[in-house]
Amino acid sequence: MRDVIAAAATQDRPLPWGWFLGALVVAAVGYAASCTWWAFAHCRRCEGSGKRKRSDGKVFGICRRCKGSGRRLRIGRRVWNRFAKVRRDGIPKGRKAK
Repeated sequence: MRDVIAAAATQDRPLPWGWFLGALVVAAVGYAASCTWWAFAHCRRCEGSGKRKRSDGKVFGICRRCKGSGRRLRIGRRVWNRFAKVRRDGIPKGRKAK
């Protein structure tokens, strides 16, 4: 009886690739949707304040990276904008995209 239980416990199962790929597709679509609706995120250097700080915490100027806005364009939105520009530049003048 022990041999049957041990054999059943160590039986190799195929990996659920369908679930993994499905979860990956859902995550990619979710990220693309979030980049469409919320194109900007907080600037990493100034943490969204738009101001540079010294090591003691005093503010002494605007952030150079975000130019004082406190926001940065997300990577997914940069990719989207790049593909849109390539597509827009590939269409001849006078024709509309389908």
